[in-house]
Parts: sequence; structure tokens; C-alpha cells
Amino acid sequence: MPVRDAAPCVAAAVRSVQAQSLADWELVVVEDGSRDGTAEVLRALAGEDARIRVLRTEPRGIAPALQTGCDAARGQFIARLDADDVMHPRRLELQAEFLRANADSGLVSCRVDYGGGGAGYAAHVDWVNALLEPETMALRRFVEAPVAHPSVMFRRELIAKHGGYRDGAFPEDYELWLRWLEAGVRFAKLPEALLTWNDP
Repeated sequence: MPVRDAAPCVAAAVRSVQAQSLADWELVVVEDGSRDGTAEVLRALAGEDARIRVLRTEPRGIAPALQTGCDAARGQFIARLDADDVMHPRRLELQAEFLRANADSGLVSCRVDYGGGGAGYAAHVDWVNALLEPETMALRRFVEAPVAHPSVMFRRELIAKHGGYRDGAFPEDYELWLRWLEAGVRFAKLPEALLTWNDP
């Protein structure tokens, strides 16, 4: 989870991780140079739960923060989360179960609940939620990113095989999905809505 200046909402995001039905997780939070008290909130949360690891960096932007988190992650699977979103309680359990049962899939997403942000954002959520089949996601990638970034869980090995997040004048998630799909990574999506996707 990359974080910058998210003091009003980051505790809710972290609590949604702590409320997961799957208890065997680590939360790697990359605190990317916040100036609003975010660091203090995270320090208190990490003091309560040894599964939370906070990495403080100078402000470098979301792509470097994401890659720093991926590099520090120790698990077999990496699940994304943004500091203003909340996971539903069974998200990690269901996505991890799927990846363990489907060796041909490298990434699994889920449907998301619309958390506000305007009519255009609501239409985008509807569009993303309608793309459920791997073949449909692969085809529609030429329209827009076929998965909601904070909803994905992927195999950690994909980063070593195909590269991770790159920084540049482009959306860091969309560029990664295009590269992985071109390399033949199979994307899947669970029909359940397991994340509330906010856009404040």
C-alpha cells in the first residue's frame, strides 16, 4: 500500500486488512513523504500489530513507492490496496484460494463497489465490473485498464519474470497490465465485489 498525505482515511484501510478472514498476511506500507500526520497514524497502527511494516521514503511518487513495496514483500502473492479504499473481509482468502487452485492464472482481480467520485467514475466502475472472462479482459485492454488496480492479487514471481512497476509519463498500472498481458499472463476476476473503490 503506497501512502502519501492520507491521515483522514488510512486507518480505515489498515483496519480492513486486519479484519480479513485470512489472518496470515503482512501489510507493507510505503509512506512516501507525507506531511499531514500520516506517519504518526501508521506508527500507532504498526505498534499494535506486528504484521504491519511501514517503510518511510522521501517523496518519489506512486510507481517507485509501489515497486519498493513489492521488493520488500515476502509472501507468495502480492495484493494491492490504496490508502483510501477498504477491503471486504473475505477478499484475501478468496483471491489466494483462486490462485492456489488455478495455476494457469497469474493475476486475479474482483468486482468492486463504487465508493463515490462522480458519474464518469461510476460508469468506469460499471465497465470494469462487466469484464469477467480472461479473454474479454485481454481484448478490452486496448480500451482501458481491465482491472481496478487496488483490487488485484498477483503472483510475486511475475515481477522477476516480466518486470515490475515503471515510472514515467503514463499510468503505472495500465502500463504494467499491458506488458504482462502481452507476455501471456492470464488475468482472472472473481464475480464477488471484494473492495470499495473510492475516488475522493
